Amino acid sequence: MPGPAVWMIRLSLCYLLFAVVTGAFILVHKAFPLHTAVWGVLPVHYEVAIWGWLVQFVMGTAYWIFPRFPGDSGRGPVWLAWGILTGINAGVWLLAASVFMNDIAIAGRTSILLSVLAFTGLMWNRVVSYRNRT
Repeated sequence: MPGPAVWMIRLSLCYLLFAVVTGAFILVHKAFPLHTAVWGVLPVHYEVAIWGWLVQFVMGTAYWIFPRFPGDSGRGPVWLAWGILTGINAGVWLLAASVFMNDIAIAGRTSILLSVLAFTGLMWNRVVSYRNRT
């Protein structure tokens, strides 16, 4: 398994753990009201669960499992895969921090958007049909 895929999946599992803990905390608060500020964690829970866990897990799995390019080019430029990993995680952290500093939400969304677009570009030519390969 290539390094970027390993780290995408590992980090996505860390985000899953964080999302479960924050979700459990919110559910406990619904049963036993703790403080009204607990609801401020809900947007962080959403962002981490969707972008940190789900999307990053799918990206890591796809990077690993999709067919390689024919010849010696493998999975494409590895530096781009590491950049995608860095960009999506920076975006998740910025979105999580945007609960406290509202101005950085756009930077977080932009970082995630650029990472997803770069990932789409990296994977686009790896989507092939084995019937049509020559």
